[in-house]
Amino acid sequence: MTPLTLTSFKDVFKSGFLENFSSLTVTQGVLIIAVSFLLGLLICLVYRLSYRGVLFSRSFCVSLLAMDVITTLIIMSVTSNVILSLGMVGALSIVRFRTAIKDPLDIAFLYYSIAAGIMCGANLLGLAAIGVVLVGVILFVASRLPAASDSYILMLTVNADDEEPVVKYIKKNTKKAALKSKALVGTSAELSLEVTLDAGSTKFMNKLNAYPGVSAVTIVKSTGEYV
Repeated sequence: MTPLTLTSFKDVFKSGFLENFSSLTVTQGVLIIAVSFLLGLLICLVYRLSYRGVLFSRSFCVSLLAMDVITTLIIMSVTSNVILSLGMVGALSIVRFRTAIKDPLDIAFLYYSIAAGIMCGANLLGLAAIGVVLVGVILFVASRLPAASDSYILMLTVNADDEEPVVKYIKKNTKKAALKSKALVGTSAELSLEVTLDAGSTKFMNKLNAYPGVSAVTIVKSTGEYV
């Protein structure tokens, strides 16, 4: 009969947890960081090609690259040294981010970059390459899909007496129209409306400019959180 061997918590912790951590060689570390850097460049390229906003943020694009490489370094440290990983968890727990993300698609790219860094740091280079390429293709194709309609902010100056028929004309000739603001300047009214038009079509603006009582028309593409 085999004698029962009693093990301490230290032995269990060492055999079940500490031994799962492996040390990386310098060559392996350099290779992982290099692959992470290349994948980060690919993510930046996908972001640049799929961007459909008004003002392209170069700093955000660079931050995607940096976040990929930094995440790789963190995961490499965690998987190679358990003591360092525990200290890093405590250090990162006090970090707070206050920057507002205006475009929801930017959040997807942040997770995109972090996921690539995690896979590279875990030495899953093949999976990281396939995942980055696959997600990049999906994001690029999705950004190129034509939209059925576009939202605009319509700003116009109209005679106060002609305001009601002009607003009715706008609602009749657009898919959707909602008054956002109104300001009176003398005998004129300055109106701002959110309107929905056919994608890529602004012919309505030319007709509205010739409508009786309208003296000025401005139309700006609306992107939800910002104009």
